[in-house]
Amino acid sequence: MDRETRDMLLETAGRFFTERSSKDVVNGVEKGVWPADLWKEIEEMGLPLIAVPEAQEGVGGTLADLLALLRVAGEHAVPVPLAETTLANLLVAASGGKPASGPSTLALGGSDLSLQGNRLSGKVTRVPFASVADRFVSVVNAGGKPTLVVVARDEASVEETPSHAGEPYGTVVFDNTPVEFSAASAVSADRALELAALMRTMQMAGAADKVLVTAVEYCKQRVQFGRPISNFQAIQHMLAELASCVAATIASAESASRDADEGGLADGGSFSIAAAKTQCSDFAHRIAALSHQSMGAMGFTHEHILHHYTRRLWVWRRDFGSEAFWGEKIGQAFAKAGRDAMWPALTESKYAA
Repeated sequence: MDRETRDMLLETAGRFFTERSSKDVVNGVEKGVWPADLWKEIEEMGLPLIAVPEAQEGVGGTLADLLALLRVAGEHAVPVPLAETTLANLLVAASGGKPASGPSTLALGGSDLSLQGNRLSGKVTRVPFASVADRFVSVVNAGGKPTLVVVARDEASVEETPSHAGEPYGTVVFDNTPVEFSAASAVSADRALELAALMRTMQMAGAADKVLVTAVEYCKQRVQFGRPISNFQAIQHMLAELASCVAATIASAESASRDADEGGLADGGSFSIAAAKTQCSDFAHRIAALSHQSMGAMGFTHEHILHHYTRRLWVWRRDFGSEAFWGEKIGQAFAKAGRDAMWPALTESKYAA
């Protein structure tokens, strides 16, 4: 979609999330309450189909449109698998399938997943929203070729383990499980993991931006010894460092989003994605620490919204590869390419592989 249409969509989504993804809704999900009305309205708006072609009954947007939407969702700590469903629907559509309604999630990174005929076996840990999604989408290697598979939740075994943010994560076990849909995948298993990591970087960018705004606003309003605490040098230093960490997080995520969109779904922006996930995950802990420190005791209370974002940053930091995982990928890529490739890769806005 063109820039004007995207801006209108993002503005509408932002207003909607402000009204509907309230503090009570986010806290309710942590207590095991599925916000059915919120998800229904999200589907009615067509958001899970934003990157699905119109020919397949989607909105017809691009990968960049999808990622921009996820940054807005991250800014509002939307406690439903919107990110996972939008990417799952894109992968299904790109492989020639028709996305189904309802929430989906991604079961990626399971190196021991194997597909025999129409049966899937193996285990995947840390699957987001595993117990509330209607289906699992994965990419596995079958006969030496990447194959996209969709499995109904009721056909798999789920051991729920809530994430540190209180969302229903879990371990999913496929035991000769029948596959609902399978097709030659438009992306490799490694690429699917890259796209999921990119998805998380955009959510982290949105959450980090919200953390900064929240901390700065609080420090301006909080008065101590007759003046706002934002006037104290120690607090100013904290907020300055926080702002620099947030700016780097946003810049790396946006750069990776642009490179991935321009380079194409199959392999665009691979190096940028690895760099962005490494940097965003590395800064997540510092952003959380600085924001809580600058807000003092108030920032540590459950009643305040800050934890909605900092705890998600902690969780998203590890999702689909931590900074150590992606940092190792970068190191391996440079080692393979040779020393002469390092400087051009650092100075050019393009992926290296």
